[in-house]
Amino acid sequence: MAGNLLIRNAHLPLAEREETSWSILVADGRVAAVAPSGATAPSALSAPAGTRVLDAGGRSVLPAFADSHVHVPESGVELLRCDLTACESRDDVLRTVADYARSHPDEEWILGRGWALPHFAGRPATRQELDDACSGRPVYLANRDGHSAWVSTAALDRVAPELLRTPPPGGRVDRDADGTPTGLLHESAMQLVSDLVPPVDADGLRRGLLEAQRRMFSYGVTSWQDAIVGPFVPTTDIYDVYRRAAADDSLRARVTGALWWPRDADEDTLGELIERRRGCVPGSRFACTAIKIMYDGVCETHTAALSRPYVGVEGAGTGLTFFDHADLAREVPRMDAAGFDLHFHAIGDRAVTECLDLVAAAHRANGPRDRRHQLAHLQIADDRGIARMAALDVIANVQPYWAQADPQMLDLTLPYLPGELAGLQYRFRTLQEAGVRLAFGSDWPVSTPNPMDWIHVAVNRCHPGEPGAPLFEPEEAISLRSALRAATAGSAHALRREHEAGTLEPGSRADIVVLDRRLDETVLDEISRTRVDLTLVDGEPVWTR
Repeated sequence: MAGNLLIRNAHLPLAEREETSWSILVADGRVAAVAPSGATAPSALSAPAGTRVLDAGGRSVLPAFADSHVHVPESGVELLRCDLTACESRDDVLRTVADYARSHPDEEWILGRGWALPHFAGRPATRQELDDACSGRPVYLANRDGHSAWVSTAALDRVAPELLRTPPPGGRVDRDADGTPTGLLHESAMQLVSDLVPPVDADGLRRGLLEAQRRMFSYGVTSWQDAIVGPFVPTTDIYDVYRRAAADDSLRARVTGALWWPRDADEDTLGELIERRRGCVPGSRFACTAIKIMYDGVCETHTAALSRPYVGVEGAGTGLTFFDHADLAREVPRMDAAGFDLHFHAIGDRAVTECLDLVAAAHRANGPRDRRHQLAHLQIADDRGIARMAALDVIANVQPYWAQADPQMLDLTLPYLPGELAGLQYRFRTLQEAGVRLAFGSDWPVSTPNPMDWIHVAVNRCHPGEPGAPLFEPEEAISLRSALRAATAGSAHALRREHEAGTLEPGSRADIVVLDRRLDETVLDEISRTRVDLTLVDGEPVWTR
């Protein structure tokens, strides 16, 4: 620890009362005191000799952001592979893939992520396009939301034919009119090829973690919940990577791991996860206090579980769920009794209802306790579901960046949702007014890890950086203050780290961000232009712009 720090002339957007400027004293890595600048300084703000002084110059200062749902080592690995997240069209994607393949001639497989379904809405992606771009090499490219994969002929040829004919439960293989696979795999069918991909070694995952940690710090994020810790795909089997990084202090962030609940779980699975939780040092930078249950799919591939059938999609019905509900009805009360927080992926309104049924059963079985159960994504929720969330104190772990009228929504979602469900999407204001706790997350690499972009969409309900962009359900917009709280204290609560992060209260860890402007003087449609000038962890700089 390099000593004490005094931050002067700071604007605090989340202060309980309005003052022109504030001072923050940091001592031994914690917030020691906060007081208005210019007021008679109490003894707690009497800075000892040798205290460093930072003049914020009126810029906004916040507790560092927390991301309630993200995949950090996986995102870092993707940054080091064929990264398609910046591509803006089909041609752009194919050009980027071909360029990567040419510049990596020694790689047996071409691996990457980040292509967007809307870029292929008029004409689905085909394996032949990848064959041409990569000279016949095996290719595996996960799409932006991670629920579909685009693969080449050489990759499909490595799959046993009988497995392609009968994909695993919850999976779908797209086919031509003659029944030949097109190269698009959805949900659990992705594993037909992903299981054949050369595994990422521990060194590669570590490099991914540290690369992504730097990116998170640059956006002012110093704590997060890694939403899959376990062998779902090779890049999510990260338990040992996090533990070692915490042990050697290369992990500077505070991380809560959500342990993966496999779809083939048996009677021994819970005991194995309890052992994994015990393997994390209490109070360390990496703790596994949650279990992740991916309950349904996504609307764009007609796999989210709805209460009514999809419109105009033959065979989709009401979507799907990945578990036998009776199995989870038996296991969820056991997970709850073991003290785990349950982190459900729940997109469709039927998924929301059924996951809440499971939580209610856990309440009945085990009585009251300090629970942090949460529904992640929560795309479609009706009034009854929201009221039940409030009554059960279930956290709305939402990804606000998705609440916009982008091509994914306009072309791949709205045309296929029953009309009565289309208007029930991303209901942040309704959730807040019902008394449901909001926690904001990115789901990176699905979407941007920059909290100022999420906050922009939560407040404006439109795409950042596009003046005049159409608004999406604007009545569900929330205030800037509410959005900032959801991205700090709300997410820290979901992580069980509210005493370490998400606040500038005396005694909390001095994880602090200094922005490049004063937010109360920033017009709302320019929020996304805000940048982080400085990120502190325990009062020490980890990012400077």
